Amino acid sequence: MTRATRSKPPRPPARPAANRRNPKKTRAPRRRRTTRLPADVRPTTVDLHFELDPAQKRFRGEARYVLQLARGRRELELHAADLRLSRVRVRLHGEILKPRVELHPECETVLLRFDRRLPAGSLRLELAFEGRVRSDLRGLYRSVAAGARSVAAGARSVAAGARSVAAGARSAAAGTRSAAAGARSAIADEPWLATQLCPTDARRFFPAFDEPGIKARYRVSVTAPADLAVISNAPVESQDAVADGRRTWHFEPTPPLSSYLLAVAVGPFEASPALRVGTTEIRVHTLPGRQRLAAFAREAAAESLERLERWFDLPHPYPKLDLLALPDFAFGAMENAGAVFFRDSILLLDAADSSAEDRQRTAETIAHELAHMWFGNLVTMAWWNDLWLNESFATWMAYEIVDAWQPDWRVWLEFAHRREQALELDALGSSHPVAPPIRDADEALENFDAITYTKGASVLRMLERYLGRETFREGVRLYVRRHREGCATAADLWHALAETSGERVRQIIAPWTERTGHPLISLRRREQDGLGTIELRQERFLLRPPGGARGAAIAKERWTIPWVGRVGRDEAGDARALRHLLTKRSEQMPGHGAELTWVYGNAGEAGFFRVAHGERELDDLTAHLDSLSPLERIGLVGHQWALARATRAPIERLLDPIAALGREDEPDVLAAVEDVLGRLLRRLARDRGPAVEARLRAWIAVYFGAQVDALGLEPASDDDERTRMRRARVLSIVGGLARSEPVLEHARDRLRAQLEGGHPLSPDLADELARLGALGGDAALQAALEQAVRRASTPQARRRFLLALPGVSTPQALAATLRATLDEALAPLPDRATLFVALLTEPSTAEAAWGHFRRNIRRLERTMPPILLARVAAATAEALPLDRAAEIRAFFRERPLAAGRRVVRQIEEQLAIARRFGRHAGAALEHYLGSG
Repeated sequence: MTRATRSKPPRPPARPAANRRNPKKTRAPRRRRTTRLPADVRPTTVDLHFELDPAQKRFRGEARYVLQLARGRRELELHAADLRLSRVRVRLHGEILKPRVELHPECETVLLRFDRRLPAGSLRLELAFEGRVRSDLRGLYRSVAAGARSVAAGARSVAAGARSVAAGARSAAAGTRSAAAGARSAIADEPWLATQLCPTDARRFFPAFDEPGIKARYRVSVTAPADLAVISNAPVESQDAVADGRRTWHFEPTPPLSSYLLAVAVGPFEASPALRVGTTEIRVHTLPGRQRLAAFAREAAAESLERLERWFDLPHPYPKLDLLALPDFAFGAMENAGAVFFRDSILLLDAADSSAEDRQRTAETIAHELAHMWFGNLVTMAWWNDLWLNESFATWMAYEIVDAWQPDWRVWLEFAHRREQALELDALGSSHPVAPPIRDADEALENFDAITYTKGASVLRMLERYLGRETFREGVRLYVRRHREGCATAADLWHALAETSGERVRQIIAPWTERTGHPLISLRRREQDGLGTIELRQERFLLRPPGGARGAAIAKERWTIPWVGRVGRDEAGDARALRHLLTKRSEQMPGHGAELTWVYGNAGEAGFFRVAHGERELDDLTAHLDSLSPLERIGLVGHQWALARATRAPIERLLDPIAALGREDEPDVLAAVEDVLGRLLRRLARDRGPAVEARLRAWIAVYFGAQVDALGLEPASDDDERTRMRRARVLSIVGGLARSEPVLEHARDRLRAQLEGGHPLSPDLADELARLGALGGDAALQAALEQAVRRASTPQARRRFLLALPGVSTPQALAATLRATLDEALAPLPDRATLFVALLTEPSTAEAAWGHFRRNIRRLERTMPPILLARVAAATAEALPLDRAAEIRAFFRERPLAAGRRVVRQIEEQLAIARRFGRHAGAALEHYLGSG
């Protein structure tokens, strides 16, 4: 999964908290916000029964807890938010004790006060609860597939071929569920319910001990309409028919779980045939008519599960594995134990309509979530400050697993792009440590970001290489065996790794996880009396270093860096690694340098740091780019871009190496180049005026245009996968950035043919052709794209046409696209959030999108989960005019985001960096292009 002003307390309900059923229930005076529940009360088992119906706006439930009290006390405290409680009682030695119930929305807790002291030992707590079904993808939420009809008067009605529901019973009309290939069943328009409880939303589904370090065994039962499917963590134990066409599903007890790992879904889901790996049966569940898209997910899950069982030397810890595809899902996926929920655009693929990138993303996400079954679920973080350990490990492990399964995919090249994003975020003064102190739920929400996921994964990768693969794996296995079905901390992992390696692991790793930022290593070759040395110098890297005392303190920061570089000699025609443990501010490696043709300062980009090569060293690398690995070429582009933005390198030291990559054949390197050139166009060149922007586009065409002629505009029958991926990137660079008219005309023709029902777009080019073909279109094209979104038979096609909409930027078309961001019937909420980000990122649409965002902020706050809204807000730093900075700051101060306190600081910092970069490099860019 994937940041915060503190959210405001929930508003009191319209009705008073006290009611006739429980006259002791009161809304207590506001308490000081607590961070943790008392440590001396722990649940051992929790029985939960829910009454759920997707046609209803509210749900009910009952809970029975067996609690263990370490000492006597007069009160019990649980988490509860937006729930009404009734029939609260404790059973103790044959007595029934009824407490006074105090609701504390500022803490999202409920306090049960008893007239007498509860003794230490075991007791039973029972209560009933009621809550509203949400629409913001948190807690228990309801959604309807795009194009749904309304639900009214207790009956559902959809178009011909759908179900009719009447007189309290459902009957299937003619032509009900159909999974015919290529057709979307109208049944998919039915509403469904699902939970998303991570990080702290179990308390919105049932009164919970909602902390990751509190585990219990859960027994779940659900009463729901009999013709729907119900999915939860454990296998179904039994089913009972009840009145009014309903049925109760009883699930087996779970192993010990944290509350955020519980899952329930109710809807018209269809299940694939089971695929067995060891003792685990794997099924993929979809909305009706979409099982044809589930085959690759089943295969990827089986391949991942088999390899993970071997890696951990433990079987899958849960009795079954369900994968559920949902159109509306806040995160990419959620690792609920035994029942993993996914966004459908990630899990479901049509082999005829998916690209290589689509398949890689699906496989990586599945492997990530399944890695959590051991690292996160079986062994869980004790508190949210170790969230990074769960997510970093799963991120690193996913790439390991997929690389072992499909080595030809070269997935570590894709990881390099994620690593660049983490390095950029970590170069801000408003960044945070990988393992920050976390006081409460709001702060936990802030940390689902690239630092937690990707910087942490990079640090683990660096540690694995330092300790050795087998030693690292044995340490992780020891950690999992020692803490299985319990909770642990990062210190527990470091202790296990130290046992297996004999190294002082915590001392090595702590500076990388407990401090903010990363180092910059400056590298120079020195020669004296015919002897060579390599000089390494470290400092913290910041895109905008502060002055004064804080700047002086930052200048003194040091890391212990297991530095590995790569060096080459022309006459030898080979390259080799150099290693050095860098601990001081500046150190030299004597005996190297004089005989070398080139030196690269981060071999394989395995180290999480930036490198500033000296002027001569950079010239040597530019002349020998073919000697660098693709990972290193990606890294070199990223390092030079970061140095230029930090005003530590002139613009030509960025553009000269990029020009030398004009014949690059590795698609991931081209993607790195495209990202940098696109950002130069959005900000630096645009701010210098249309003439400079046009000259930069022409410069791009000069250096990359020949690749279009070499590759052609359409795939050839003998193309391999990397060639197809390369063509997509080249067309995007030459068509999208350089605005090559032949490329754009071809894209317009192909898009028009697709929209008119002609020859489908090639899967590996489809996204680029749709986006390029839409550039400069009119309102008619905008309407046709919207229709294509509604008709799309796969999640990939839906997103493809949706994300082509920002290219159609005439006033009438743009107004329609802005309305589309709020159209629940057009596309799922996560896809519309991505469309909003695309509009804020495109200079021609950013200002209109910003106005739309401000006008609709109340609606967005109601419908978007806080993390998703913060991601949309973050895009305001990308393309809005820099003179809007004060307006942006004032807006977010007036309307703080629930998960966006740090995001708002980062927006302000990013805009200040862009302004500084423009002052430093704008004229230099104009001069470079004028003389180039």
